[in-house]
Order: sequence, then structure tokens, then C-alpha cells
Amino acid sequence: MTTAYAPTWPRDTGRYDSSERLPDIEALFDRTLNQIRHIHEVRQRNPKPFDRLWEQVVKRLKEFGNATAYAHWKQRDIIRNAEEFAELDAKLGEAWASLLEAGSADDAVREAADEAFRKVHKDRAELTAVVKGAIDDALEIAIAYWIEARNAHNNGDPLRALNCLVECHFFLGITYSPKTDYEAKSEAGEKSGKKERDAIAAAALEVMGRIKIDRTLRSPDFLLGKVVQLIEADPVHAKALEDFSQLTAKGRRVQNSPADRFSNTLNGWITDKEQPYPRITALYRYLCSQIEAAAHNKKGTPRKVNG
Repeated sequence: MTTAYAPTWPRDTGRYDSSERLPDIEALFDRTLNQIRHIHEVRQRNPKPFDRLWEQVVKRLKEFGNATAYAHWKQRDIIRNAEEFAELDAKLGEAWASLLEAGSADDAVREAADEAFRKVHKDRAELTAVVKGAIDDALEIAIAYWIEARNAHNNGDPLRALNCLVECHFFLGITYSPKTDYEAKSEAGEKSGKKERDAIAAAALEVMGRIKIDRTLRSPDFLLGKVVQLIEADPVHAKALEDFSQLTAKGRRVQNSPADRFSNTLNGWITDKEQPYPRITALYRYLCSQIEAAAHNKKGTPRKVNG
């Protein structure tokens, strides 16, 4: 189908507006640069001032030579980040298991195990999760393409400049969007319910540390139910469960019980990629391994023969 020109705006804004007039290239560069700066300041993902972030990109761009090489390096860096995150996640579980096994050992052994756990936990907390780093990475790549586009324009190569700006705006589009309702509600929920979630998480961690592997835990599927059951039966944790129940109900009538709601939440914490409570996840995995080991040993035990 054919398309028609839109009315021409009185002033060139540097943006294609479907009118007969094409945007001036200088206005396009200025507008793109302002968008990059705006994204950095509004989202506040990267704590560095914009000038320092720009200087960081310039330094790395000199090292890699061009924006495409910069983008490829960033993509490889994201993959390495994900692999390192997974490795530290596994090490955290191992360190927690060692900490539990050192419970009956002497003070020196327990202190060493605790120090090892805290070190791995600190390393994992400091490693930027891929989902959080994606916007910063895309913004850096957009800056690199903007610089390359500007260089092409200054060297009298308008076609290369426009192609670079296309790539720049592609990565800019990954970062440039107003906060969605989901993001706003998620941030508000994190702030308003943190106290209640931390309290019920501490209760879960405490009762999980008391769990003994026995016949009632026939498989890991029974573990979460056992945790909730122990919390309900402990008067010390009654208020934490009640406060959490009110937080999740939000004043509405709900059919499922507080225990069921917390069980679902606990499952989410354990399976969440960002791991809001890594010590819970580590202890859960350790207990699951103990349950599976007990089940395996039971299957491997020879049956008693009469006579």
C-alpha cells in the first residue's frame, strides 16, 4: 500500500515525522545524544556520573577499535557474567552445607566454615545479575555507535553515519521506555513489604536449620510443607506469618490460607534467578540432597531374608 506525507512541523526536532522534510543530521545527532543522557539520568541504573560513563566507553572503544567490536565484547561479557553467577550459586550451596556440617566441630572449624560462606555470599551479591546489567550494557553500546556515527559524519561519510545511528537507536530502544506499571508496582512492593518479608524469611531459615531428615520427608516435594508446618507450630514465628498474611492479602478476602500463600512465596524465592534470600536457597538445596541421599540409601539396603 502507499503512504502519504504528514503535515510538516514548524520546527525541525531531529526526528523523522513522516513529513516531506527529512530531519537535519545535526539535529538528529543532538536529539540522540540527549536521549542517551536522559536514559542514564532517569533510570539511574549506573551510579557513575554521565561524563564518567562516557569517558569509560571512549577508553574501551579505543581498545576495541570500533562499535561493533565493542558490542561483541559486551555480549561475551554478559555470557561470562551468567556463567560466573551460576558457578557462585553452586559454591554458595556447598559453603552452606559445609557450615551446617561444622555445627558439632570445634570453634576454629566453625569459624572457618562461616568465613568461607560469608566470602562466597559477598562475591555473589557483588556480581551484577544479567537482568540488572542489560540496560547499562545496551546504553554503553549505544554510546559507542553514536561516537562512530559522529566520526563518520565528520569524515564526510553520511551513509555510514546513518547506518551507525540505526544501530545506536536499536540499542537505545532496549533502554528507552517509561517505567511500566509492573516496574512501578514491583519497586513499591519491594520497599513497603521488605520488613515483613525479611521477618518471615528469617523464620523460614531458623526452622529449616532445625529440620531432621526422617520418613515424613519422602521426597523434596514435602520439604516446603514441612517448613511452613514448623513455622505455624512455633509461637515465636506466629506474628511474622500473620504480618506476611496481611501483606499478601492486601485487605482483600482470599480463599487460600496464609500457610499456602507463604508456601508459594517460599517456592518462588528458591526458584527466582535473582535469589532474594540466598541462604534459604542454599539450605533448601542441601536438605533436598540429604533427602535424596536417604532415599537412595533406603533403596540400596538389602531386604532381610526370613530364616
